[in-house]
This record gives sequence, C-alpha cells and structure tokens, in this order.
Amino acid sequence: MKTDKMKLVTTNLALAAALALLASCVSKSYEKGAATATALQSAADAVSQTTTSVTGVLAALNKLTFKSEGDLRKQYDAFVSATEKLAKSNENLAAKATAVRDAAAAHAENWTNQMAAIQSDELRKRSTERMNEVTAKLKEMDASYLGVKNSLRPFMADLKDIQTYLGTDLTAGGLATIKDVVSKTKVDAVPLRESIKQLQASFSSLGAALSPVLPEPEKK
Repeated sequence: MKTDKMKLVTTNLALAAALALLASCVSKSYEKGAATATALQSAADAVSQTTTSVTGVLAALNKLTFKSEGDLRKQYDAFVSATEKLAKSNENLAAKATAVRDAAAAHAENWTNQMAAIQSDELRKRSTERMNEVTAKLKEMDASYLGVKNSLRPFMADLKDIQTYLGTDLTAGGLATIKDVVSKTKVDAVPLRESIKQLQASFSSLGAALSPVLPEPEKK
C-alpha cells in the first residue's frame, strides 16, 4: 500500500514536471521571434556603421587627392586608417548577417514545430501563410545583403589599389596621375551607398515587425 502511494506521488510529480516543461516551451516560443528581431536590429546598426565608414573613407580619399596640402603622409595615413575602419565594419556586418540567418533558421524550425500542435485547420493555415511571408522577406533581405557585399568587394579592391599606388609614389606627380581613378571610384560609390541605405532600412523595418515590443504611440 505504501509502495503504491509512493509510485502515485512519483508519477504525479513527473507529470507535473512534464506539464510545466511543456507550458514553458509553448509560452517561450515567442523568444525565437524576439531573437530574430534583435539580430535584425543589430544588423541594421552594423549597416549604419558601414555607411559611416564608407563616408569617412571617401572624405579621406578626397582630401588626399583633391584637397591635398602640406605633408602628404598625414593625409595618406588618414586614408589608410579610414580604409581599415571600413574593412572592420564589413567584417562586423558579415558576422551580424550570419547571426540573422542562424536566428531566422531557429525561428522557422520552432514555428514549424508549433504549427503541428495547432488543432484548428484554419489557424494552422494562417500560421503557415504568415511563416511563408516572413521567410520570403528574410530571403529577400539576405539577397540584398549579398548584393551589397558583392558591391563592396570591388570598391574595397579599388581603395586598396589606390593605397598601394600612392604608397610608393606619394608625390604631387603621383596624385596627378591617379585623380581620374579616384573620380571613378567616387562615382561608383553613389549606387553602393544607396543600396547600403536601403539595406539598413529593410533590416530595421523587419526587425521592428518581428519584435514582441510594440513601438510607443506618437505623442500628439
């Protein structure tokens, strides 16, 4: 009798623990979406830093080649430093983009698993449509990032070439013979900067859309 009572208590405790775990899993499913939103916002911040770095390197390059004065070494070193900052910004953005992919994959897997527990066919259908909608937007955003990444690669290569060229001929003559290349680089940077700006807006917008934290209402 005593043994049966102990078994019953043990069974009830195990059942309670299982139910608590299940409730925890269900109630915390939204954290996958929240993590994706956080990753997207972090990526938007990284894009913003890349924008700042591109602006900085173009300003340093313009000052060195078209507004050069005094000791060219100071202006050259400022250009090199700005190029290095851009390279670091690109590395950070790449890491943030990877984090978005990982968070989005975990969110999609969790979403799929949770849909299987929905009894209503109608709600399961709506959930599927919503997931497909979000997944499509994330794929579009990843494609936009890859476009920016591919555009940044030749831009960075041009900056490196200019840096190497002037590094061995940092003279008035050297500057004169490379101004046309610098002008082309500046022109090529216009659509690049626009695509970076659009990418930042997309990351930020989707991040807000997937966040469980609603924006504060505008004060009238």
